[in-house]
Amino acid sequence: MITYSEENAVKLSATKKDFYQIWNELLETARKISERWDPTSTNESDPGIVLLKVLTAVADKLNYNIDINALESFMPSAAQEESMRKLTEM
Repeated sequence: MITYSEENAVKLSATKKDFYQIWNELLETARKISERWDPTSTNESDPGIVLLKVLTAVADKLNYNIDINALESFMPSAAQEESMRKLTEM
């Protein structure tokens, strides 16, 4: 039987950040660090913007992987056979 806490744990995100939240944080950080470069006043082909977008994409992928691995700890959301075996052995 699934408990209430296990059911709600499936809906939660361990990181609670998506691409756009990370992007906004990086823009704010870039504004604070640099006095000469404002990332909001440049275009998409600026190398700084490209690097910020790559960093954002990598961070988003890492957050996704963290969430997937955290969900393997609960029976209702475990997708891998090995995770389910470990959970049932407990």
